[in-house]
Amino acid sequence: MRAPVDTIVAPLFPRQLPWVNVASGAQASILQRGKPMLVEFWDFCRPNSLRTLPYLKAWHERYAAAGLRVIGVHCPGFDASHEEQAVRDAVARLDISYAVLIDSSFEVWRDYGNEGWPARYLFDGHARLFDYHYGEGAYTDTELAIQE
Repeated sequence: MRAPVDTIVAPLFPRQLPWVNVASGAQASILQRGKPMLVEFWDFCRPNSLRTLPYLKAWHERYAAAGLRVIGVHCPGFDASHEEQAVRDAVARLDISYAVLIDSSFEVWRDYGNEGWPARYLFDGHARLFDYHYGEGAYTDTELAIQE
């Protein structure tokens, strides 16, 4: 759904949190002016989060060359998904190639005012909120927003 205003700016990611699929020291390059960014809050133990993965993977494959940054923010909803190594193993097992931030303490979750899993936020090239969706579905709407 379209953001009601265009003044909501993407919160910065805390430097101390661990990343998967991001070279050490390259975290700062995740947010680049002029590049749109799609942030998805997810948990590998939640079936509804897993059902969104094919879409995120496809958007990453389809639009990364055009500058889209897909970032998964993993926030654990169950004991089994609290450990960093469990998240790393899940990212490998699920063949996720885009950047994943491990937010076990829900720091980024709070910064975004997030409300549940999965949730996706699309930011334009100026890091302003353009589109968002809570829950599954609205995949066509999200893709059309990405294409704008």
